[in-house]
Amino acid sequence: MVRGMKPSVPILCYRNVSPVCGIAPEEFRAHLEWLAAHGWHAIPLDQVIDYLKGGAEPPKLSFALTFDDCYLDNWVHAAPILRDYGFKAAFGVATAYLHDGPRRPDAAVAGADLRELPVARDAWDRAIERGDPTAFMNRTELRALVEEQGHSLFGHTHTHQACFRSDQPIGEMETDNLHSGVHGIYLEVRDGLPLYPSGSAYAHNGFWPAAGDLLDDRLAARTTGERIEFCLHEFTLCRERLEALTGRPSRAMSWPWGEYDSVAIEAALLAGYEAALSMDCGANRPGTPLFALRRVKMQGGVTCRELNRRLCIAKNPLLAGLFRKTYRAPKR
Repeated sequence: MVRGMKPSVPILCYRNVSPVCGIAPEEFRAHLEWLAAHGWHAIPLDQVIDYLKGGAEPPKLSFALTFDDCYLDNWVHAAPILRDYGFKAAFGVATAYLHDGPRRPDAAVAGADLRELPVARDAWDRAIERGDPTAFMNRTELRALVEEQGHSLFGHTHTHQACFRSDQPIGEMETDNLHSGVHGIYLEVRDGLPLYPSGSAYAHNGFWPAAGDLLDDRLAARTTGERIEFCLHEFTLCRERLEALTGRPSRAMSWPWGEYDSVAIEAALLAGYEAALSMDCGANRPGTPLFALRRVKMQGGVTCRELNRRLCIAKNPLLAGLFRKTYRAPKR
């Protein structure tokens, strides 16, 4: 690193840790074991935000752990492994799917039968189409993460809503092979409905089924003013519900699908947030845009060697800057 240049703090982004989808528990354990063995320190997301706003420089080899969506498998598989290594993480909650219920067993409970627990693979379909949010963590589990295990929560909007980015169809829906974002655009998804390119309803004005009939094939465009109103409502409601749940300030949110623009950022500021997590690659150090914090995407198949490579890039501001200029995220 260049002398006098402030260090970067990598932020890892996980989603689901499960034997059936996402990162396998043994892969996740291998990541944490490698991080611990090589002297990395997991610091709270709030500490990262404070540093980027001019606060104290964190210890050498600091990083932050984040999980988007708060799937149940984060409680069942990821949380026990985090406990084993003493690492703290931040979990992003879409608050429309908060629900009550008892604490479900995790993988550390001897003899626990985990086979019947809902999995992340069909979480959005279950929650939106069938009104069953049990594939996400419930309030009891989220409180335990915060109060007993020392983790934190951040906002992931209220409904995690998608929209159609274009009114030009690209085919017909096949419900057996449907992106999760389409759930919630149509009131009911079914085979044969027109399918359009989708994206974040917070980052695009978008096109929607005609007003008054969500099963109508015709689409209507949304105005920028309508989007600002929608974003402000969603972001504010999410923040208020998290603060009511934890009794603590909710300072940060993450952008669904990593998509954002100046309109979404303006709404997030008005809603009272101090920072937002993106899926952009690059460095996090003083001067990094607070509403576009960069993260290292972690998915199944990432070896410890590849984890080291990604951390080296994200930790070094010069390498991260070069990588950011040449990297292009795949189109959805």
